[in-house]
Amino acid sequence: MKSTRVLKKAGMLAATAALASSVALAGCSKNEGNGGVGGSAKPSGSEGQPAVPAITVSMYDRGNVPPEAGTIVDNLWTRWVNEESGVKVTYSPVPRWESVVKYNALLAAGDAPDLILEYDADFRNQLYLQKQIIPLDDMIEKSGEYKALMEKFPLLRTLGTKSDGKIYEFGRVLGYIPGTFLFIREDWLEKLNLKAPETTDEAFEVMKAFAKDDPDNNGKPDTYGTNLSGAGWISTAFQDTGWVIEDGVMVKDWERVKAATAYKKRLFDEGLVDKDYLTDKNGEKSLQDFVSGKVGLFAYSGNVVQVYNNYETLKKNVPDAKLAILAFPRSEYGRFSPEFNPPIQMSGVVNVKAKSPEGVMRYVDFMSAESTIHTFKYGLPDVHYKMEDGTEVILDQDKYDKEVSWLGDFRMLGGQYLINEYDKYLTDLDQSKPLDKEVYDMMTKARELYISKERPVPSITHGQYMPGLPNDLQFIANNTNTPISDLLGKAIVSGGGYTTEQALTEAQDLWTKSGGAKLEQWYAQWYQENKDTWVFADDLYSMVF
Repeated sequence: MKSTRVLKKAGMLAATAALASSVALAGCSKNEGNGGVGGSAKPSGSEGQPAVPAITVSMYDRGNVPPEAGTIVDNLWTRWVNEESGVKVTYSPVPRWESVVKYNALLAAGDAPDLILEYDADFRNQLYLQKQIIPLDDMIEKSGEYKALMEKFPLLRTLGTKSDGKIYEFGRVLGYIPGTFLFIREDWLEKLNLKAPETTDEAFEVMKAFAKDDPDNNGKPDTYGTNLSGAGWISTAFQDTGWVIEDGVMVKDWERVKAATAYKKRLFDEGLVDKDYLTDKNGEKSLQDFVSGKVGLFAYSGNVVQVYNNYETLKKNVPDAKLAILAFPRSEYGRFSPEFNPPIQMSGVVNVKAKSPEGVMRYVDFMSAESTIHTFKYGLPDVHYKMEDGTEVILDQDKYDKEVSWLGDFRMLGGQYLINEYDKYLTDLDQSKPLDKEVYDMMTKARELYISKERPVPSITHGQYMPGLPNDLQFIANNTNTPISDLLGKAIVSGGGYTTEQALTEAQDLWTKSGGAKLEQWYAQWYQENKDTWVFADDLYSMVF
């Protein structure tokens, strides 16, 4: 029987108690690590040995490393990489939520790392436009692991290639992992004798009952139909994504914006949502309302770990609560699913000032190797896990939590689909326990519902696959998004004093005056030039893992 403690504790290690002795890691890294993948590093210039290339690599600092383990850039595993990879690696810490600011400061000072690992596609495109990164074609052609991965998944090449036809970005292959979910209080449906809604009209009636008919049976009008802050589902349901394909042309959409805004306004005017939702910038209040048993239809972005913990909290507050996963309701524009984590995600570029591109490529190969991927997920054999019937079994859960479970940012390259995070967490669940069984069934159903060509993502492609804009057009996009969003938000909360139609008129006027026509022309031309070769919504479902 497998413990669920990995599930409950993963990613929450900042306050973890003392780290177990490093002797086990230090003593077995040579023989029990990656079996020599990439070769073992030797002292530079040792007799009979070539000099070991030295490189610098960025590493996100999330503040989740136990103090006893050292720091995110100097710990047992950074030393293990240096021992096993055949590369001398110095890691450069980058605050996760201020990464672009930090990178820009490092670049300005000439101190940016050789290998920049960053999820922000706009920032990576900026580096390309500024000629601060190098093409990778020759490096990859001489590589081993990464070249083989690219041959297996050609979209790595497509997504990593820039407008000059050369490859500039490394990536990782994740597989299909849902990231946003729509939950419904099944116990409320049963109490009110309602069916799960199939359409947005049906959803409105269900949410009205959830807010007005006292589903928690406390005699108070203190429940909400859904959440408008945090993750949203209404824009997805109405295909409100900003850009659509109409008659073979990529155009800026206003019709769906209007429909989604009008629907939200109707919910607000009817008193079915939190009146203060606009002040809930990060969705924390709506989450607290949900786990307190006050929200009937709840959209949430997170992973299985977070879903489990939130459901556990809800059960503690409302023991009889029962959740079900729900397909997003159908609107007049179709039936869509939320955007899932990108099955292939670009994540790395090489600094134009890198002194050892060959060292960077050796490091990328090492981090892309299946054995390395396995190590950064499970740790070392007979130290952190053992194999039983072909399955990894954690030997000491506390030791695993302290030494292994915070290593996610070591997995930004290569074939990470080999150990799919989603499946890993589902496997950790003990289905003999009622809560674990419920979460397992819901999350299994979520993947079936949300990763389906019959219910595709509403956008023309995954958000991370949208093309990088030239700097002047990116400036226009950045400077219109927030004010237009503010106008739509104002319409939602202003009753009859400021209508959806007024908001749309002002939004379109702002768009025009800000140069939006230039963006429309650029996207239309880009689509015509790339519609036969790029990764569009239909292509997202064509990959086999």
